[in-house]
Amino acid sequence: MKHGIKSAKGPSRRSSARFADLALPKWVPILFLIFVFLLGGGSRSDIVSLPLLRGAAVLFAFWAALQMQREDWRRIRVPLALMLALLLWMALQLVPLPPDLWHNMPGRGTIVAIDGLIGQSELWRPISLAPSQTWNAMLGMCVPLAALLLAAQTDRDDYSSLIVAMVLIACASALLGLVQILSGPSSPAYLYRISNNDSIVGLFSNRNHHAIFLAGTLLLIAALFRDELMRKRKRPLIRVGLVLAGVMLTILTILIGSRGGLVAGAFAASVSYAVITASWLGTDASRGPDLSRSKFARWLFYTPPALFALFVGAALMLSDRTTAFTRLMTQSAGDDLRVLAWPAVQSMIETYWLTGSGLGSFASVYKMFEADSLLRDAYFNHAHNDWAEVILTGGLPFGLILIGTIIWIMRSSWALGGRNLVKGYRGDLRLPILTVIALFAATSLIDYPLRVPSLQALAVFLIVFLCCPKPGRSR
Repeated sequence: MKHGIKSAKGPSRRSSARFADLALPKWVPILFLIFVFLLGGGSRSDIVSLPLLRGAAVLFAFWAALQMQREDWRRIRVPLALMLALLLWMALQLVPLPPDLWHNMPGRGTIVAIDGLIGQSELWRPISLAPSQTWNAMLGMCVPLAALLLAAQTDRDDYSSLIVAMVLIACASALLGLVQILSGPSSPAYLYRISNNDSIVGLFSNRNHHAIFLAGTLLLIAALFRDELMRKRKRPLIRVGLVLAGVMLTILTILIGSRGGLVAGAFAASVSYAVITASWLGTDASRGPDLSRSKFARWLFYTPPALFALFVGAALMLSDRTTAFTRLMTQSAGDDLRVLAWPAVQSMIETYWLTGSGLGSFASVYKMFEADSLLRDAYFNHAHNDWAEVILTGGLPFGLILIGTIIWIMRSSWALGGRNLVKGYRGDLRLPILTVIALFAATSLIDYPLRVPSLQALAVFLIVFLCCPKPGRSR
């Protein structure tokens, strides 16, 4: 009897330990993504949820670091080194400098004059002209760092689960956006005090960031649908769900009112449709109809998007709602504050390009360069060209780190090869991730999507999946 009892408990304990070993790496990254998207949808430094978000990110990072093995550290050594280099430069921007050195740095004349008037000429000041904002930028790095360590712990076999989680988060954000727009500008469904409260922002505070997120998710949906087409065992409910999700996110991207998001959505939808079409046309006859030999294949695959475009266009024409399309047609680019403020931004870059004005200092420094004709009730919080702003605030060192990041991503992507890039294979994330990266890079010319913690985490996960994936457990 005793022997029988012991033998019953032994396997139970071993199975529970095995479950803990296998389940945590799969579910912890998903929980992290959900947590970040719930609390990290804004880029401002005074969001109330930031302390909770960053505290939890530190805990996630510590947990992941304790689970890391030597191969995991080696796999992410390049992105980790780039992140640490950026953190080091932020710290150096906060180191106080002797007055003689600081006074001779470009762009400090106004502050030097004020110090002289109040008798504070001997103060030691750091490179950053807004040290509190640079500290905030440093603390904010805990989110992408945690995402990097968690992504390094995610097996290739679990990538599809993470992609499904991202799609479900996008659908939840879209549904929340519908609740927001139907319940009015003062609706409690808006999660942030300073927000586009006349638009569909979902889990974000800015409609542009929401539109870019939904556009990028379309590519992930295409990858999942492509994988479903390549499965031997049909799952019609999954296919229908993915189609409905893709249609909903496409319509919401148009209705949000973001012009950049509209262009990004159109590009993402085109690439997604190409991926699905190439996969379907290449399907073996044993798995389904071989439409590549049919003379009606072209009409079959190109008629639905045309009809969908006509339907959406007619709905927009009959609606009085301000959408991205109507803003694109009616608002002149010359009236956009981003265009009007560019001369001041250019002057700032010419002044601070060497050492930068300090990460996160743009809004404070811009006040010294702002033209009187542009003074308004609203403030200009970013350059709305993140490529320019990182040089302005981070200087040449940040520019070198950015160049190193681009070279690493390009080399890693090139090493994967381009064979069957559009059609792909089951589990192939090359084209979807490369397109999402391209969307973030392109929209950063007119906005600042990667300053949002949730989009930072999303980008880090996708880049790690592409450039330094972890082999699956089956291997």
